[in-house]
Amino acid sequence: MQISNTILEITSARPDVERPDLTRPDWVNGLERPTDALWLDKNENLDPILAEWNRKLVSELDPRSIGTYPECAPLYRKLGESLDLHPRHLLLTPGSDGAIRAVFEAFISPGDRVIHTVPTFAMYSVYSKMYGAQVTPLEYEPSEQGPSLSVDRFLEKIKSTKPKLVCLANPDSPTGTVFNSAELRKIIEAAGQAKALILVDEAYHPFYEPSVVQWVSQYPHLVVARTFAKAWGLAGLRIGYAVASASVAPLLHKVRSMYEVNTLAVDILSRALDHPDQMLASVKRLNDGKAFFLKEMEQKKLRVLQGHGNFLHVAFGKSAERVFKALDGHVLFRKDFSEPCLKGFSRFSSTTQEIFKPVVSKVLESL
Repeated sequence: MQISNTILEITSARPDVERPDLTRPDWVNGLERPTDALWLDKNENLDPILAEWNRKLVSELDPRSIGTYPECAPLYRKLGESLDLHPRHLLLTPGSDGAIRAVFEAFISPGDRVIHTVPTFAMYSVYSKMYGAQVTPLEYEPSEQGPSLSVDRFLEKIKSTKPKLVCLANPDSPTGTVFNSAELRKIIEAAGQAKALILVDEAYHPFYEPSVVQWVSQYPHLVVARTFAKAWGLAGLRIGYAVASASVAPLLHKVRSMYEVNTLAVDILSRALDHPDQMLASVKRLNDGKAFFLKEMEQKKLRVLQGHGNFLHVAFGKSAERVFKALDGHVLFRKDFSEPCLKGFSRFSSTTQEIFKPVVSKVLESL
């Protein structure tokens, strides 16, 4: 089948969309993951017990969900009750990615200054370019404890830059780093003093339990993004949400699509929220599996990072190529990073101890 490559001569896209450094993955030639390999490459929740529970929820779907538009109000109320927040603080979104985009679309104009960490979730850079922002990067530095970024350096950057928006994933990805509650309060308050909005991305909650969701009533310039992809094992539904103050949330709703999320996601999530114990039990299983993997690696004197997401890092050093060969075709994972703060580290998504055991065996045999 031939495609047309006719040059668009009638009109042009926004200059920020046409910029050559704004690129996205190819939508035609993406690689499919082999079904016979263990997928530990995208920080998904593949806990088999939770997966079986979610399959049960799917089997209970109302058949009308496929052919009808979503009715989101009941889910807003249920989600608000689960968070102990009025539903008017919430915006349902296609994953936490949708929450991030809503913030950029509602608040960022060409030339506005945005601060975000480096490395971090790729879409912060993409949306900064897409909406014409000027980025002030805050780079993690390498250290013996792994990627490092001091709160003082963060505060100084906010004060000197006076941005329109500060973006911080906590835990951050791919670094797995966090700022504690006292540090976060300083960062949020510094953003407020600079008259900046601050977006705190909690995609990995509750793998890391501390949260600033309840702080939106104290800090009207705070927005929190979350997803049901990680802990809840619902990545395929593409559903998440933003939490914001009563003054900011209505602005985010102004840029939402006709329907925020799809009917299947609304139906399944409404049922899942009735059983948070299933999610919490899965988080414990994955955290226990992560601890098992890290302990086994440490016993072999390999360098590991004690990160806070649903993933882990290990440096295989001189044994790296042998380990990669042993795992090839069996496990998908991130082999290395180009960023100096993570150079030499491999990243694995967390899974259960039972599933990790054969992976550990292959690693140990190849050292």
